[in-house]
Amino acid sequence: MDSHCLGDKVNGYPFETKPDISVYHQSLGDKVPASCDSSLIDVHIEFKRYTWDDPFRIPTTTTSRRDSAFIVATPNKTNTLGQIGAYATSQLASQFRTHCYSVYVNRDHACIIRWERDGAIVTEPIFYNIDSALVRFFSRYSQAPPGLRGIDTTISPASTAEAKLARSKLDLPEDTDMFKTTVPGTTDGLPFMVIFARPEVYSTTPFGRATRACPAYDPKRNCVVFLKDSWRLDGDDIVPEGHIYAELAASHVPNVPHFLASGDVECSPHQKTQTQKYSRCRWACQKGLEITPHIHYRLVLDLVGAPLTTFASSKELVQAIHDALIGELYPFI
Repeated sequence: MDSHCLGDKVNGYPFETKPDISVYHQSLGDKVPASCDSSLIDVHIEFKRYTWDDPFRIPTTTTSRRDSAFIVATPNKTNTLGQIGAYATSQLASQFRTHCYSVYVNRDHACIIRWERDGAIVTEPIFYNIDSALVRFFSRYSQAPPGLRGIDTTISPASTAEAKLARSKLDLPEDTDMFKTTVPGTTDGLPFMVIFARPEVYSTTPFGRATRACPAYDPKRNCVVFLKDSWRLDGDDIVPEGHIYAELAASHVPNVPHFLASGDVECSPHQKTQTQKYSRCRWACQKGLEITPHIHYRLVLDLVGAPLTTFASSKELVQAIHDALIGELYPFI
């Protein structure tokens, strides 16, 4: 769809995101919008006419070390990076995705970009008038299974009955779309299912932990819980957040919520970032670039807090701060 004048206003930014072309998957059928919809878009394509807008440069064997940078940081080129980065951010923030793809076109060549939580992989220029790689990409992409395209297959729409009950428990409007997922790592070893609405979209960057947090409905216990979804740092010396809550509970630390389930999402390889692996390939411009991997992680707590700005009296505010300090300083008092 030509969306260069038909942007998405509900994208977390104070401006519309208007990629030149918004590509939607054929599985949408007659639900394909006539404009850019970040919550449904599959691939965005951006065109630039002038070379001074092109931020990517492929170093050659004759390129001096000083001029070997892959990204060229001039104002126009930086603006281009910010533009396509905002499109990717809106897509990743408004959908349940592990990664996404975009295409950048400058005059006679194109670059395919794979965005995920620890970086982006950019192909070398594809001169599409003489090279069919771009056509092959779209052909294979359209036939690829959802997980390979970047869809988070661990999340699915809630049934009509589940959605109706969850909306009533969460006090949500009747037209709110509801989703469900299973969180691993329960104390009894059983699957922990939660039902929740799509978290609010806010402006950020494509990279990082991409933390989402919201109240969710626990159908097994018929109560509201707190769901946190993020991409945690994946390292041997990194202790997952759920383990910390378990240690606090075992030590009887007061004023701390108890975890009900937590663990890494291990459904497919795409639940772990891949950029750091490819940084060691022979074709990488900066070989061996140190990139910290991330892994998809979910946590469920038994309490849902309220914003401090909603306190009914100064006593409630002081009490909340007092309780937090007691929990923080418990080992020392």
